This record gives sequence, structure tokens and C-alpha cells, in this order.
Amino acid sequence: MSDIFISYSRHDAAFVRSLHGRLTAERREVWVDWEDIPPSAEWLAEIERAIEAADTVVFVLSPDSLQSKTCRHEVDYAARMGKRLIPVVTREVVASQVPDAVARLNWLPFKDTDSFDHAYATLLSTIETDLVWSRAHARLLVRARDWESHAKDTSYLIGGSDLQESEHLLSQAGERHPTVTSLQVAYVAASRGRETERQRNQLRGFYLVSLIYGLLQTSVSYLVAADEISEEGLIALSPLWVLGIVFGLAGLTIGRNSLKRSVMVAVAAGVLLFVFFSTIWNAL
Repeated sequence: MSDIFISYSRHDAAFVRSLHGRLTAERREVWVDWEDIPPSAEWLAEIERAIEAADTVVFVLSPDSLQSKTCRHEVDYAARMGKRLIPVVTREVVASQVPDAVARLNWLPFKDTDSFDHAYATLLSTIETDLVWSRAHARLLVRARDWESHAKDTSYLIGGSDLQESEHLLSQAGERHPTVTSLQVAYVAASRGRETERQRNQLRGFYLVSLIYGLLQTSVSYLVAADEISEEGLIALSPLWVLGIVFGLAGLTIGRNSLKRSVMVAVAAGVLLFVFFSTIWNAL
């Protein structure tokens, strides 16, 4: 994870080194590719991972960066990942050549005729805006990309408090930047689906144990130990296994996703059982 990813042309390296020095002096984590190497699949993958993990992408806008295929790829990828883009202008550019993802944003002037300190203060203020949101967005995006790159292996999904925080993040998105991506939405939905299935399996096991317990108790009481237990004893003990059976059956049929519903059925059965033994049973 890094605070800032800087996309730039090698022709603007002197400016980027100055900017990098100021940012790192204030303990900012800055990702800059200083290596002048030919693009490769592995290198591009590393660049993309760095963009995913960054809170903010700073694009150094100049005639050379507009002509750079690498810079264009970085900007396009950042936009596709919903990243917050901050364009900084070092030299005059032709507006019609600027990518749409950058053209619609406010550009920060860093030309030789501008005050570097004033422009830097504005940049820092922009970076700090909604920083908590940007960092949460970056964390979720990294996890979602890991899940996607591993063929959507369910072991990469999240649960518990992580899932709740991610769902809260999406619910608070609105028009905020960086924007939520469809991958993040799909990742959280898949995580919720697995969490629901896990809870459903736990409930199913709970219901089965309750049903088996009730049936075993009934079998032992009426088939094995019936002669050793008085009628009053059977009446007193019957709720233990009858309610277990009712609870288990209700859970496996109408309460598969709701423990509350199964408990309500069991409580209702308990009331009926009490009424039966206190009134009807004595009349039989």
C-alpha cells in the first residue's frame, strides 16, 4: 500500500524528483517507477498493482506525458479502477490531446511561472481530502483484485467485521471519489453470499443436532425406559425432546435462514404442549 502513485514522462523526471522529495520528507509513501526499462507483461502487472494499492494517483501533465503510451495506460487503468486522479501541469499542453479521465478534472498548476510552494500546499490539501475513504477504497480494491486474479477462489473472500465494514463503505459511496468499481461490488456481494451460506450451514447443523437429540430422547424414554419412568415423569420430561424435535423440524423447513423463526415455532409448540397436558390430557 502507498499514499501516492506518480505517473510521469521521463522528460519530467527533474520535477518529479523535487515533488517526490517534498512528499517523502513528510513521511508520505510514494510509488514512482524510476527505471527506464521497456514495458513487459510482468512490468505492467507491477505497475497496475501499485496503482490499485495507492490512495491517490498524481498524473504529471506535460506534452511528453500525453505522448507516452505508458502514461496513457496508467491513467486509463487508474480511471478503470475508480482511483482518485490529481493532474498537475508542469508545461502547457493542448487540451484536445488530454484523456477524458483527466480533462474533466481540476488541474493543479506547477509550471515554472507558478509558485511551487503554493501549488504544493494545494496538492497536499487535495490529497488529504477524504483520505480515510481513499485508503478504505484502496484496501478493498486490492482484496477484490486478488480474488479476481485467483479465479475468484472463495478463500480470498472476507467475512465478519471486514465484510460489515466493506458493506458500510459501499453504502456510503454516493458521488465520492475515488468511485466504487463493479469489481468491488461483486467482491462484497460474493463475500456476503459465502457468509450467508456459512451461517445457513451452521444453522442446519444446529437443527439436525436438535432433531436427533429429540428423537433419541423419545426413543429411549418410550421404548427403553418407559417401564421405569412414571407417567408424571414422562409428562415432565416430554418438553425436552418434543420441543427439540419441533425446533429441529421447523429449522430444516421454514426457518433455514432464520433462527428467530424456529425459536418462535418452538415457543408456540411449548405453549400448546402446556395447554395439552394441563387440560386435555387429564380429560383423556
